[in-house]
Amino acid sequence: MGAESGSAEVSGGRLYYERNGEGSPLIWIHAAIADHRMWNREFVEYAREHTVVRYDVRGLGRSTAAIAPYSDVDDLLAILDKLGIPRATLIGSSNGGRIAIDFAITHPDRVSRLVLVAPGVGGLQLSGDPEEKAAFEEEDNRMAPIQAAYKSGDRKAALDGMRTFWCAAQAGPSLDLVNEMLRDNLDEVFTDASASHSARLDPPAAARLGSIAAPTLVLLGDRDAPGMRFIVDRATSGIPGAKLKGIPGADHLVNLSRPHEFDQSVREFLARTGKR
Repeated sequence: MGAESGSAEVSGGRLYYERNGEGSPLIWIHAAIADHRMWNREFVEYAREHTVVRYDVRGLGRSTAAIAPYSDVDDLLAILDKLGIPRATLIGSSNGGRIAIDFAITHPDRVSRLVLVAPGVGGLQLSGDPEEKAAFEEEDNRMAPIQAAYKSGDRKAALDGMRTFWCAAQAGPSLDLVNEMLRDNLDEVFTDASASHSARLDPPAAARLGSIAAPTLVLLGDRDAPGMRFIVDRATSGIPGAKLKGIPGADHLVNLSRPHEFDQSVREFLARTGKR
């Protein structure tokens, strides 16, 4: 099957999606600082063996903005139902990882495997560990002038700061792509105008990680933001059987900063866990 694109009707809007290839389905869910284009390479490469689907979450890329409450879980379910996919492997980066976790908790029968790339975890609270507290304080201190630049109208400084904070390992074409995605989505990245309407799980995912039964791989770059390793450690220890793989030299967008190592880790995991 060749590549196709379309839109799925959801409550209060439309989601843009693309599908390519044939085989066991892989659903790629992008980070909140990106859109479906962060998977440009994977959309072609993995379609040689799989049905590959990528889409834009509300307010990012080509999907409509949200102006009323909605559910990321329901949105993903709409994509799967629209495309007639009963069960899939979810590959989620950052906020996309949070969505994948929430979906696996809510619809376990629709998830065969999880690949969580520096994932968020809904409802996660600080543990009280001094080192963890210091890491998040460092993040707050680094982010404050970036937020101030955006609020003052200095969009270039805001974009440069956000890219440096999250994507310090990017170079060449991947750096160009990161800059393009940030520039196109800058207002949503900084204001969460759509994301603020997103309904979260109740109880939140942080208290329900133990219910996830799907085989799970977690990836983390060693050049990611300082607080991410604590979130990732909690996710890995909370999901039964989850395996953590560190990617040297990778930043928050692991697939773009270290594509070879990303592919090696993901392909080994897919091969080890078999067709699903």
